[in-house]
Amino acid sequence: MLFSTVALISPMILVLLSLAFLPLILPKFWEKYEIRLLSIFSILSFIFDLTYIQHANKLISHAIFQDYLPFIIMLFTLYTLSNGINITVDAKPSTFGNITFLIVGGALSSLIGTTGSAMLLIKPFLTFNKKRKVKQHLVIFFIIIIANIGGLLTPLGDPPLLLGYLNGIDFTWLLIHMYKYWLFYIVLCLAIFYVIDKIILSKDANAKEEINNHDTSVSIKIDGILNIILLILTALILFINLDMKISIGGIEVSSIYTKDSILLIFSGLSLRLRHKGIEEINFKPFIEVARTFLVIFIVLAPVLYLMQHNTNSIHNFLDSISNNGKNIPTAYFLLCSFASAFLDNAPSYLLFFKMSGCTAKELMTTNAQILTAISVSSVVMGSLSYIGNAPNMMVKNIAVNGKVKMPSFVAYCLYSSVIIIPISYILIKIFNFH
Repeated sequence: MLFSTVALISPMILVLLSLAFLPLILPKFWEKYEIRLLSIFSILSFIFDLTYIQHANKLISHAIFQDYLPFIIMLFTLYTLSNGINITVDAKPSTFGNITFLIVGGALSSLIGTTGSAMLLIKPFLTFNKKRKVKQHLVIFFIIIIANIGGLLTPLGDPPLLLGYLNGIDFTWLLIHMYKYWLFYIVLCLAIFYVIDKIILSKDANAKEEINNHDTSVSIKIDGILNIILLILTALILFINLDMKISIGGIEVSSIYTKDSILLIFSGLSLRLRHKGIEEINFKPFIEVARTFLVIFIVLAPVLYLMQHNTNSIHNFLDSISNNGKNIPTAYFLLCSFASAFLDNAPSYLLFFKMSGCTAKELMTTNAQILTAISVSSVVMGSLSYIGNAPNMMVKNIAVNGKVKMPSFVAYCLYSSVIIIPISYILIKIFNFH
């Protein structure tokens, strides 16, 4: 039993260690052999699945066709549509301007999703700060606030909350219970950002010259209205449950891929009817993310399988770290935080949601603390690593293509942890998930 467990989780551990350390200690080796190495880990995962898991073919098929494929189609659509929108902001590259960007993006994330908001705003955000010499911290806070925390208010914001909605959690419950946590994280993150950005800006001669030479006027130009409409429609399509049966010529056909088909049509329309003033799409960042997440979804499947088949053990562990159940919401928060940061925040949310043993109605009333803990941790803690939430790595790759020197996997985890973990500690002490 122990040997089979180790075998099943080892490909996931090897992938995480490779992503974390090889680009740092062996950059040339990683650049040359990344695809081959990740392919080997995927094949190992396939072999171990088929050896130790009954009906492993269904597990693998589900991971690729029902988890990864819809995920990557959604990502492709949002990437295509957002690249068909050109937002030009002509203003001083100031700390106040960046805070405005982050606030607007954080609010927008709960309306069109963290991925849609991040893809829409990352390029104008980088262009706004093009004269800045040091940009690394700007992208880190962009990932934390816009690509993660911003989606905390509604089911539209982030996949975990959408799963909760589809399992019976009311739309209004999230708005009523999540706004104070959204506000708490946003305000404290912006306060930290203000101090860091002011210090860095004071030492940036290029940016200070740009600020001194720029007048006080602000102008915003937006091209690609069709793509904006399609982006709004995409957010609505992702929110609506279209997994129903349809009949074609008297034959009943499952429409599990109805959403995917509509999203691909939107992508096709966007590519076909692009605004003339918008530059061609560079798909390199998307391809890199698609390739990496395919491996992650493959090696993640057996790990989630083991977690789902050992819920009693995990529940006992939750009791043991929660002072025999006295601090159970905090225990849920901590364990779901770790899973969301390094596995995937959507299945992590669903796993702990089901592990609670409560109905949606009970979680919204008598056990609201547990639901709050799961909701906050799955959304916010996705920001702790590049693979914690879908847009994180995409934003990172776009920034790298824009000549921004981004931190390594481990360095990013450290940066984000220094920001998020102290805020989370204060949050637990103040609110205790009430």
